[in-house]
Amino acid sequence: MRIIYLDIDACRPDHLGCYGYPRPTSPTIDALAAAGARFTQCFTSDAPCLPSRAALFSARFGINNGITCHNGPASQMRYAGSGHAHDATRALWMRHFQTAGWETIGFSGFGQRHLAWWFYAGFTQNFGNQLPGGSEPADEVADKAVAWLDVNGTSDNWFMHVNFWDAHTPYRAPEEYYARMRGLPTLPHPTANEVAWDAEHVYGPRTARDWWISDPSFRNDQSGATARMPAGGPATWEDYLGFVDGYDAGIAFVDDQIARILAELDRLGIREETVIVVSADHGESIGELGMYFEHGNCCEGTSKVPLIINWPGNLDAGQVIDDLIYQLDLPPSLLELLGLDVPANWDGRSFAPTLTGEDYTPRDYLVLGTGIYSFQRAVRTQRHRLIRTIHSGLYPYDPLYLFEIETDPNQRVNLAAERPDVVAELDHLMLEWLWEHTTGPGGVTDPFQEQLNAGGDPDLYCPRPVIERRLTDLGRDDQLADLRHRRDVSRHPLPWHGGTTVDSTNVSEGTR
Repeated sequence: MRIIYLDIDACRPDHLGCYGYPRPTSPTIDALAAAGARFTQCFTSDAPCLPSRAALFSARFGINNGITCHNGPASQMRYAGSGHAHDATRALWMRHFQTAGWETIGFSGFGQRHLAWWFYAGFTQNFGNQLPGGSEPADEVADKAVAWLDVNGTSDNWFMHVNFWDAHTPYRAPEEYYARMRGLPTLPHPTANEVAWDAEHVYGPRTARDWWISDPSFRNDQSGATARMPAGGPATWEDYLGFVDGYDAGIAFVDDQIARILAELDRLGIREETVIVVSADHGESIGELGMYFEHGNCCEGTSKVPLIINWPGNLDAGQVIDDLIYQLDLPPSLLELLGLDVPANWDGRSFAPTLTGEDYTPRDYLVLGTGIYSFQRAVRTQRHRLIRTIHSGLYPYDPLYLFEIETDPNQRVNLAAERPDVVAELDHLMLEWLWEHTTGPGGVTDPFQEQLNAGGDPDLYCPRPVIERRLTDLGRDDQLADLRHRRDVSRHPLPWHGGTTVDSTNVSEGTR
């Protein structure tokens, strides 16, 4: 048996054809989905990049593995072991494969990019140091993967992780991929009016008006890697579509490189004996809570990820699974499908029965977190998403949001004040989840609390003085005062019953 895990950074499922996207971004991935199983409600437990991959590769929630942020104490893995003794009951996913006799091969610069030593633990072969280590282009990653397959592909029992970066900013796919996308219809939201409203009312890095102000080292100087990105932020409809074109071009570029890997499997005659999994570390907020083409809040766009499992001869073609699952449920599921033991103390729970037609009780809800630009946690049910803001960062983010996902997929209308009954119900679920993990003999300290106790804030990618100068230069004394109020004035959390004290600076107000 062989497994290839195709990990597409920052890929929203609704920008793939198999999830209903109208643009031709993903014909190869679409074919894999048509011949396999596609999950419509898969979420990373902890976002973005570092927390997400820590959760997946440890099969443990960030609250337990210690990683919910990109820096500070909440960026350090709580590794289950001591000295030279590893804890097999909380094994890293790749190390567990190793101990079962599998070869594990990684093609990613992620560990270098995020100073994550643990990411390489368990890979018997790692090609991260042979890649640029930053924004490595998909064709270079695919070159390495195809070359390895050419020599080793017909061997047995290997797991290959291939990490593609190209859907992440700065967008730099070859021009031919931009040309495929320009002028084609995209998603109906955000609308031109919503983009314009956000540009006027929502401040902060990676918002429509203030997109480029984040960090002097990450700016659009119209040269090199960013030459094809719009000079302005997505504050006008034309520039917004330019960002969409770049995002979609990156996905299409990756899709073509996946086709190269599949072609090599066909050439070697092992395609039918290889499991192909397609997913992402996180999605991308495109208008949700006023953030654009970034992954810094706990809205649907950031934490929802694609998940496709293609296993010729073992899984029925065309399966669509609508159950709520965590991405970290994937490791125990694959192990169960392979007949391998599952570590006893993983947080992930196998969904294998839903693929094989056996009895399966799905999760009723998920608890999700995001730890850059803002600190937030959410409870997601099939119908609702409740978001609590732990730290608002440099944004006009309120303490509490409630969204009805089916009728408001872009999360524009905050229902928290109108539905205190739902707020109370979902808040109770979040409190129970926190209580479960932070109390008793095995209780842990919430990494968000460790971060705050150490003086850590979500401003890693944009120092506060930068946005304050921006607002001053724009003459937006109102927004500057609002930012300072949110950051400097103590605020009491909303009561558990929801109450009626939702802040009037709700970013969804202009769309009611």
